[in-house]
Amino acid sequence: MCHPYDPHVLLWDEYKYRHDHIWQKLFQITIAVVVLGSVPYLKPEITQVLKGWILIAPLLGTVLTLITLVLMHFELTLFAKIASAHRHHQEEQGLIRHSRRNYFRYLVMTYVSFLLLVGIANVAVVRLLWLAPTL
Repeated sequence: MCHPYDPHVLLWDEYKYRHDHIWQKLFQITIAVVVLGSVPYLKPEITQVLKGWILIAPLLGTVLTLITLVLMHFELTLFAKIASAHRHHQEEQGLIRHSRRNYFRYLVMTYVSFLLLVGIANVAVVRLLWLAPTL
């Protein structure tokens, strides 16, 4: 029977928490970027009234994504240490043999980088195609 303060139980709890936390933040940032990026498209007549100020929403989404990219780097570094310790424990116990390759960090960073590029492209589209005649 495992004691609740068993280091392996605590390690597993931390692993689950960090993994869920990363996924939760990915979903949150995706929703935020999509909502902020779509503001200029929701009511085109507002774009005519606000003119260049309408860029604040998609720019905010882009900056938020850039900040998330930096924060994810640190979060994924911490998660990698926890995951490595957890996998080592599983292998010591003969529970599972893990591959030495782990693509989770690469996939998360690629996804957030893609969100950043989409945000930048959206700002450019709104600025060049929608606002060029009005600015």
